Amino acid sequence: MIDQGGSPDIPIQLSQNCAIASIQVDLTPEVILNFRKQLLEFTHNSGAIAVILDVSGVDIMDLDDFNLLRQTMSMVKILGAIPVMSGLNPGVVASIIDLGADVDDIYAALNLDEAFNLVKQIISSKSNY
Repeated sequence: MIDQGGSPDIPIQLSQNCAIASIQVDLTPEVILNFRKQLLEFTHNSGAIAVILDVSGVDIMDLDDFNLLRQTMSMVKILGAIPVMSGLNPGVVASIIDLGADVDDIYAALNLDEAFNLVKQIISSKSNY
């Protein structure tokens, strides 16, 4: 699906009170910035407790794209939602680490099921304080 600005649309849906965005398009700064705006608005309007960013459909990600997604997830956290990246493939992980990406403080999961479990664990650990 293409949005009115001409860049591919990344679908966002609500499941188990989590906003889930599944990226199945080629990443460009324009696509990510467009997506960021939609995701932040969706998260705010839906009251989602977490945002799961499923990147299992992304085969190639450069450091700039990763940093833009990381910034987006930081913004999600400031909105009060738990940010989780899901489905990073081994080649992407190896590339971004080799390029010196800052991966501190990133919640990550192998797949969507693990991402939901991670969100539950995080909520549980916060309620124990």
